[in-house]
Amino acid sequence: MKLTEKKILLVFTLLLGIFLLPPIAWSQDKYPSRPIEMVVAFPAGGFADLTGRIFADEMSKALNVTFTPVNKGGATGSLAAAGILRAPKDGYNLLVNTLGGMVLAPIVLKDVTYDAHKDFYPIAYITSAPDGLTVRAESPYKSIQDLIEAAKKEPGKLSYGTAGTGVGGHFNAAIFAQSTGIKIKHVPYKGGGEYVPSLLGGHIDFVVGTAIATLPHEQAGKLRTLAFLSDNKMKALPNVSIASQLGIKGDYLDSWAACFVATGTPKAAIDMLVSAADKVVKSKPFAERIEKTGGIVQYLSPSQFQSMIEKNKNTAIETAKREGLQAK
Repeated sequence: MKLTEKKILLVFTLLLGIFLLPPIAWSQDKYPSRPIEMVVAFPAGGFADLTGRIFADEMSKALNVTFTPVNKGGATGSLAAAGILRAPKDGYNLLVNTLGGMVLAPIVLKDVTYDAHKDFYPIAYITSAPDGLTVRAESPYKSIQDLIEAAKKEPGKLSYGTAGTGVGGHFNAAIFAQSTGIKIKHVPYKGGGEYVPSLLGGHIDFVVGTAIATLPHEQAGKLRTLAFLSDNKMKALPNVSIASQLGIKGDYLDSWAACFVATGTPKAAIDMLVSAADKVVKSKPFAERIEKTGGIVQYLSPSQFQSMIEKNKNTAIETAKREGLQAK
């Protein structure tokens, strides 16, 4: 029996439709097939930027596709995070953010409503680093006690910079001030890439932030870290004491940098990214490059990291209540 004209037209239409389908609809094994944008939630030159670019470079090698870092700083890392949630959830939009942007910003900024655990999925825990209290090399404060004494003599005069309102440095500085009984003026920036030049230029008295941002200048003899507001030291600065060793107590938070995708990203893309990231973070070249920046390399699986995020969140909420850092 011969096909009617209608049947011929129907068959032709079906065949044409199959060939015109987007590649993702008929070929699920081609991810990634184009460059991946990796949004860094802070300006160039800071903690997230330096370590995020190393991660992007190593991921490019692992997946044989370009990872393009794009800096979008502002609002303690929350602008970039909110932007990722609005972007297509296709595996081609990644986020590098920190403790401040993912956990602390929703606590201290009233317009930030996302939840790091519910709205994002972790691809990799990149690194962590203790916050240092750092001054210029020519600063009159030769020790942490010198700075405390000066702050007590003139309450509110000394100013310090951080990577933004509500970042780990802001929390840790508030804890430091409370535990030592001093009043100091907070000057928020968009990241370490901004507050370091300000410190070098003499516009602020000291900074509190990850020593990764200040380390190159410290090694060049331009800056001095008086103490780590942390329970952890840094290999690159072995002679710098932690606060508790100097009699300054406090439940300080260590900053971290990590890579995320928005919840709703296809599982196949997530699985491929996580698999590649696992190999990268466990590799010797990655560890060597991160350690040169002063970062601490530690592998955490996505589930382990999610548990850590929840623990950080609970600790931060308690600290914010105690120190008056909650969103008004």
